[in-house]
Amino acid sequence: MLRQSFIHLPRVGKVTEGEIWDAGIGDWGDFLGAAELPSRIRGKRVHLRELVEQSTERYEASDAAYFNELLPARERWRLYADYRARAAFVDIETTGLSPERGIITLIGVLDAQGYTAYVYDENLADFREAIEQYDLVVTFNGAAFDLPYIEHHFGSIFRNVAHIDLRFPLRRAGYSGGLKSIEQQAKVGRPSELSVLSGYDAVLLWRMWQRGSEGARDTLIRYNAEDVASLPALAEIAYNKLAARLPAEVCNLSATHRHDIELPYEMDVIEHLTRVKSGTGLVT
Repeated sequence: MLRQSFIHLPRVGKVTEGEIWDAGIGDWGDFLGAAELPSRIRGKRVHLRELVEQSTERYEASDAAYFNELLPARERWRLYADYRARAAFVDIETTGLSPERGIITLIGVLDAQGYTAYVYDENLADFREAIEQYDLVVTFNGAAFDLPYIEHHFGSIFRNVAHIDLRFPLRRAGYSGGLKSIEQQAKVGRPSELSVLSGYDAVLLWRMWQRGSEGARDTLIRYNAEDVASLPALAEIAYNKLAARLPAEVCNLSATHRHDIELPYEMDVIEHLTRVKSGTGLVT
């Protein structure tokens, strides 16, 4: 999809991009070899040719961050097909909403090899080096929460990667609400007993863990893993739906292998949290 895109070029919006496609110019190679360009951009031919050549070079160098800066924010979903093989699906757990007053208890990362948990006071510092191996970071609501929170504690570690926040392309594709609601709408789900947990429960699980509950530790990590496990499927759904609306021939994106999450969790811990929230139990 990215090599078919022209909307990252200066003064090329959706209308002009559509005219380029209508002229039979389907990708950057066609653009560079075209004898005629649409009248709207004919006078910019030399300059745009240079930029398309530069785009080709940056693409061959796997410079996703370059395109992340040039693409309009609402069009960054186009990066997904080209960079999903080196994507990190990321979700964090914290002790509160404010990075100034809270800490990151856990960063969960799902990639082509599987799930890794980076845990406070264990291996959390390793996340800084780990993120360098990826071209693309995919989150849900990460632009407002996860990435600013992480960078408050780690510094500007995402400057060399692209980012897709699925909350926005999913909304454009017709899915609204929180992650669990969208999972249900899209029929991409998690075990029902884990679906009752929330971000508030993640804070309570951390407190229980700090008091020595290994069951709470296992359950928090599994809860986080389930949050990232659905992101690849949701990214494919959003990509395919939005690509189908474009006046261009875009290949449908096939589903990737879904990693089964087999990490343990404790039903006793979940039931205890249910009692806590109903006012009939105490966090222990």
